Amino acid sequence: MKLKFVLCLLVLVSCSGRDTKEPMRSVAQDESMIRNMVTSLNAQLAKACNGATINTDSLMDAYYEPNIYYITPWGWSEPLDSTKARLRRAMPRIKDFENRIENLEVKVYGDGAYASFILRQSYTVDGTLLEEYLPTTLILERRGQGWKIVKAHRSTDYETFQQYIALQKKQEELR
Repeated sequence: MKLKFVLCLLVLVSCSGRDTKEPMRSVAQDESMIRNMVTSLNAQLAKACNGATINTDSLMDAYYEPNIYYITPWGWSEPLDSTKARLRRAMPRIKDFENRIENLEVKVYGDGAYASFILRQSYTVDGTLLEEYLPTTLILERRGQGWKIVKAHRSTDYETFQQYIALQKKQEELR
């Protein structure tokens, strides 16, 4: 009887050890997948802004849920289709685009996750240099074997916002 009890206890302990290791490995894999996703999305956008033949609508469809709203750095909430249209209009005016991701933090909670990072972008638009500092948060949900962005929020600092204002004034003067 004691032997059966000890064997059952050993089986339970070994099973519980596997259960705790498996979810941790899965979470780490999901976090790695999301890190790669964020990096890939921004690398593809940089290529598109630098003249590569990339359909940015399809690119965004691959990463974003179609019915999301994006909170822009200037505080507007816009549907993804508006974000796509704004990007299409801006692309021909952008030159020398560079971006980098800093302080990328990813956390997975079951079928939900977030990615938080600083996106730094530098480019010229209509001949004016913009250097953007964009704290960004993405909320993601599991979709099959992958993830989709279901909420995007980007803010900015005072200096970046002042650059937007100066660019807008310059464009108004040219009209």
